[in-house]
Amino acid sequence: MSKALHLPKFYFFAAALAVATVLLLGSYALAESDVYFNLKRTREALLAQRQELLNAQQAVQQQIGELQKRNDRIDAYLRDNDNSLRDVEGALRASK
Repeated sequence: MSKALHLPKFYFFAAALAVATVLLLGSYALAESDVYFNLKRTREALLAQRQELLNAQQAVQQQIGELQKRNDRIDAYLRDNDNSLRDVEGALRASK
């Protein structure tokens, strides 16, 4: 009879242990999926930020290209101005 009393306690303990194990593994899987979800969301945010930075860089490079063209045009005007100034100064010296 003592064995009959111990069997239900053992089964109760085994069932409680099984439930605790399932809950623990379930919460671990849930925590793991939360970590995965957070990492995936962080990756998506970083990819979006990277694209924004690439777009900003491209816009700046385009502005630099336009400014370089403008600077080249101003350099050409300065060269023409220097040549004209040199010609006028040469003519002034020749007329004295």
